[in-house]
Amino acid sequence: MKINRNLKTLNNKTGKKIISTLSTMCFDHEKYKNCYFWKNTGNAANRRSQEFEQTIVFTLNDVEYEWVQYLTISCRNFYWTSKIYKNGVKTNIKTIRKLIG
Repeated sequence: MKINRNLKTLNNKTGKKIISTLSTMCFDHEKYKNCYFWKNTGNAANRRSQEFEQTIVFTLNDVEYEWVQYLTISCRNFYWTSKIYKNGVKTNIKTIRKLIG
């Protein structure tokens, strides 16, 4: 999912959609962080159905935020990557948590 919007407030309809997406991504972040040595989850089709990539880009108060996270699964390992940028500078999950309260 990619959203490019200039939001003046997070109280409008698009803002609520972004907050919902950010909350889901925060949940995924907590679920998959440090998950490098999990069990095999079955055949290749099952592993591919679990993989995903999410991207959200939005602007709030003239500050651009970009969050990219993805999960890839090999035969034995889960590989989780999450990258958050604020005005092009890499930051951490605390920045997003402050936004959604």
